[in-house]
Amino acid sequence: MYIVLSTFTMLIPSFALVFFYIDRSLLAANQFAGLGAAAVIPALFYAIIQTGLSEELLFRGFLLKRLMKIFDFQGANLLQSIVFGCVHGAMLWSVLPLHVILLVVLTTALAGYVMGWVNERIAGGSIVTSWSIHSIVNFIAACLYMFKF
Repeated sequence: MYIVLSTFTMLIPSFALVFFYIDRSLLAANQFAGLGAAAVIPALFYAIIQTGLSEELLFRGFLLKRLMKIFDFQGANLLQSIVFGCVHGAMLWSVLPLHVILLVVLTTALAGYVMGWVNERIAGGSIVTSWSIHSIVNFIAACLYMFKF
């Protein structure tokens, strides 16, 4: 239940942001544009390993755990989510106006906060849950590109 709820919490603001403000060709999932079913295996690798696992290991597995030794959970989770958002905003810094970058930072920070909360409060500190959520969201995005939605 939490995985489904968290996935939709991440998908809706992210897709609204892309739909209204961001040129889709700037996003990583664009590499799968128009490739159809031939891109399923590469898209799974991208979603599960390249982005899902690597980002969850860094932000929720490493950064959040280290910050929780210094701050309480709420402060640590807020801080890691802001860093997560800022990293995503920084990747688009040179191609988007400031107000859109702020929306990117806020949207991805919200997603990072939800994933940190789910990991620590629901999954007993394991990153498997956020890794699954992150991978599902990225795979859905890749599929939308693959099949030209």
